Amino acid sequence: MSIAFEPPRGAAPASARGRPDAAYALRRVVTREDWVLAGAVRLASAANHDEAPASLLAMDGPEATAGCATFLLTRNGRPIGTTRTRHARAGEPFPLPSLQAFARDLHAGFGEATVVEASQTLVDAALADRAAALVHLFKAHMLTCAVQDAEWLVAAVPETRIGFHRRVFDMEILSGAEHITGAASPRVLMGLRYRERADRLARRLPVLAFDADDEKRFAATGEVRFEEAEGTGVRP
Repeated sequence: MSIAFEPPRGAAPASARGRPDAAYALRRVVTREDWVLAGAVRLASAANHDEAPASLLAMDGPEATAGCATFLLTRNGRPIGTTRTRHARAGEPFPLPSLQAFARDLHAGFGEATVVEASQTLVDAALADRAAALVHLFKAHMLTCAVQDAEWLVAAVPETRIGFHRRVFDMEILSGAEHITGAASPRVLMGLRYRERADRLARRLPVLAFDADDEKRFAATGEVRFEEAEGTGVRP
C-alpha cells in the first residue's frame, strides 16, 4: 500500500534510463487492455517491493468500491507505473483500509474530514528514474484531493521509506508500525495536510501543479497531463 519507495542506489542499465524529457501520461484504468497493462507493471515491479505476492500480483478488474480508482502511468507510450486512489467523504463511515488498519493509533481519527488514500503504487523495477515516475503518479492523488475537497492524503508506508515520503511529499508520521494485510513488511501511516501544504508542495515540485481546467478534465475523464519540459525536482 506504499505510495512511493526510496530509489535504490546504483544505476540501472542504460537501456532503462530513457530520455530526460520523456513524455509522461497518466490515465484512469478503465478498459480491459489497460487492466492488462497495469497487471504487467505489477509483475515487472515484483522484485523491488515490500508487498506480499498475492497482493502484488492480483488485478481485480473494474473497481467495485465506491470512490476507488486505479491509474496507469506511461512514458513515451510504455507502461511504467500504477497506483490506486480511494476517498471517503466527510460525515460518512471510513471504508479506507489504511485507516482501519491503524485505527488504534488514530485516537479520535480524522473526525468528519474528507480523506484520500493512496495505495498499491508500483513502478517498473527496470527504471533508473523511479523517483520521477513516483512523483508523476502522486499527481493523481493530488487531483483527487482537489476534486473531493479533501483535508488529508494518507498512505501506509514501509518504515525504510519514511524519509522519502517526508522529504519529497512533505508527509508526516501519523502512527506506529503495524503488520497489515497484503504487506510483507511493517507499515506506518503517513499523511499530507492537503489544504495546508498542497500549494507549497506544487511550488517545490512543479510537475504536481495544476489549474482549474486540469481539475475539470480529471474529474470528467480521469486523465492527467504533464508538460514535457517539467522537471520533478527530485534527486535520483
